[in-house]
This record gives sequence, C-alpha cells and structure tokens, in this order.
Amino acid sequence: MGRAARASRTVLATAALGAGAAGIGLAGQRRAVRRLQLRPDAHAGEPFGSLRGRPVPVRAADGTRLYAEIDGEDRTDLAIVFCHGWTLTQDAWHFQRKALRGLGRLVFWDHRGHGRSDGGDRTENDLAQLAHDLAAVIEQTVPAGTPVVLVGHSMGGMTIQRYADAFPDELGAKVQAVGLLNTSSGGLGEVTLGLPALLARSTQRVLPRTLRAAGAGSAVIEKVRHLGREGTLLFLDRFIFGPDASPAAVAFTEEMLADTRMDALMDFFHSMLSYEVISECAELGRVDTLVIGAENDLLTPIEHSLKIAACVPSARLEVVPTAGHMAMLERPGVVSDHLGDLIERARKSVTAA
Repeated sequence: MGRAARASRTVLATAALGAGAAGIGLAGQRRAVRRLQLRPDAHAGEPFGSLRGRPVPVRAADGTRLYAEIDGEDRTDLAIVFCHGWTLTQDAWHFQRKALRGLGRLVFWDHRGHGRSDGGDRTENDLAQLAHDLAAVIEQTVPAGTPVVLVGHSMGGMTIQRYADAFPDELGAKVQAVGLLNTSSGGLGEVTLGLPALLARSTQRVLPRTLRAAGAGSAVIEKVRHLGREGTLLFLDRFIFGPDASPAAVAFTEEMLADTRMDALMDFFHSMLSYEVISECAELGRVDTLVIGAENDLLTPIEHSLKIAACVPSARLEVVPTAGHMAMLERPGVVSDHLGDLIERARKSVTAA
C-alpha cells in the first residue's frame, strides 16, 4: 500500500473514530446530524463569518504572508489584538467583534495555515513561531505608542503565553493587559476528553505520530477529508461544545476546521501536545491578566485555567457555566462582558499613567 493510500485511510479511520467516540454507529450518523439540526437554536440565521474589517497584509519574520483585518483603524488610543484557536479563523470572534466595536482599534488575524493566511515552512509550524508571528502582527497593525490588549482563545492563548516569554519587555510597556480564554499552559497530553483512560492514553501516544507520518500525503488527505464531515460535526457537538450548544455555531466551527490546511492542523496539534510546559506564565504578572475557563470544557479542562491563575496571583479568574471549549460562541454575552471589563481597566490604567 502506498504512502498516499495509507494517509487517506488514516484520515477516514480518524473520522470514523470520531463518530464512534461520540457514542453512535455510522449507520445512525445521519439521524444524529438531523437531530442536531432540529435542536432549538438561539443563533439560527446568525451571519457567521460576515463581519469584515480593512484587510492588512502582514509579513512574518520568515516571509510568510499573514492575513489580518482592522476595525476602527482611526483609533490610536488602544488596540485589542485577537488570537484564535487551533483549526479556527479570526471569524471565531464573531460575537465579540460585534459587541466590542467602538472600544478601540480591533485587530483580528489568521494564524499561519489557517483562514486566509499562507502556510509557510512546515518545520516552523510550532507555538514558538506563532509567538513571533504575533509580534509581527502587532508591529505592522498597531501604530507606535498605542497601548495593546491581547486576547487569545485556546492555541491563541498559548501563542500569547509564548509571546510573553519571548518578549517580556513588551509587557507593561506596549502590552497593558491579557485575556486568556479556554487555554492551557501545558500538559495537554494528559487530557482524556472524558474517554476511558486506556483509550485516551493510546490515542495521545499514537495519534500525533500518525498525523505527522501522514504529512507527506497531506495533498491527498485534503481531497478525502470532507468525506468524514458529518462525523466531525457530531464529534464537535459532543466533545468540543457544551450541552445544548447552538447547531449553527457548531456547524460554523466545523466549516472553519474543514477549511484549515491539513499540514497546519497536523503540525500544530503535534506541537501543542509535545510541550509538557508551554509556559510558566511568570511574565503575565507584569500586566492585568484575565483567565476565562468553562465548566464543561473537555479539551482544556477548567483545571488548566486554575493552574494559569495560580501561577499569576494577580490574575482574575472567571468560569463560564455550562459552556464547553468554544465559550465565546456558546455564551458570547458573558465572554464579551468579561473582555469589555478588561479593556476598560486597561484604558483607565493608561489614562492614569
């Protein structure tokens, strides 16, 4: 069997595993999808992905073209830079983009290999590279002298932590506050997603190596991955979102995942799981830090938020009830209110200085 064929079978098997892990057989998959679509939906008809700002090309240090957008480009009093999670895009901040407009210069960007950004050299697909990408985004989208608030979800939160470690002098000088949502400072290899411990350990051990090995056939994988989209949708609903999540939000998240470059999906997954310690978080003590966890987050469980808050004694910790890993789409009002408070505190601190 050729490498491409093995890669194709790997992805199809992974999709089937996702469906099976969600507690259904393949025969019942379509019925389960139908039940999901018929569930009451507070966000039915929401135009996800429709909000746009002024496009700004950003050139990373290694030459990779990154895509960013700016809302409120006339504002130089305060900039808020949003970093999205793994397999998502800047559009994951849909509700916050609506709610926080007018509070400053809002900067949204797609991580390399995600959304409208280019992929770059695969050997650079690592959290450390994302930290330097964030530095380039700040430098090229925020005017000199404008204070910054950094907001990150999941992998975006990890990016901010690595940025703080790589550029500590920017914290308290340029960067005035940090908001970390549904993220982790390390130990993701121990996350079980609620699966039996033996199955979880086997998956953690085998899956990253399998994905990396399949990388050479990623062009073929791109062509067949959509065959498992219904299983992926159900997996997201069961393991990534909390109970009774909006079917429209789940479907939108699946669309972002399906459009993520497979090499970026594989490489950053491997990177996140390979770090026992992503950051010690010590540098975050230099600025006002908000940590938001979610009660039903299986991907970055609430213990991970508690750990970050414990490492930053001055941090504010907020727990979003009933939400899962996608709290900003599940409980958008709660998340936007907490971020709005953080932004206003940053504004007051800058004014008082």
